[in-house]
Amino acid sequence: MEAKLIIHDLTKLNHYQKVLFNREVYGYIDNSNNNSYQYERKGMLSQIPHFRLMKSAIVIKKEDISKIKSIFNKHHVKYEVYTIFIEKYKLRKA
Repeated sequence: MEAKLIIHDLTKLNHYQKVLFNREVYGYIDNSNNNSYQYERKGMLSQIPHFRLMKSAIVIKKEDISKIKSIFNKHHVKYEVYTIFIEKYKLRKA
């Protein structure tokens, strides 16, 4: 199956911008009432099948590339996209 490998670089962003980007892409856990309740806030990758190779490398289906690119462009993140071939069962929804 044809897939896309996305390698991104967050070094040009400050800490606040990195947090906003990571929350939108990967999601986060939200605590309320003095940590009595926890809520899982889902990110973009929770909606699409993906495989995270390392901290700055993601493999997704080629059909979903536009969704991720829009977030990267919105946050001014530098990224490179490569076409690769991968077995379909390797991609999973989080």
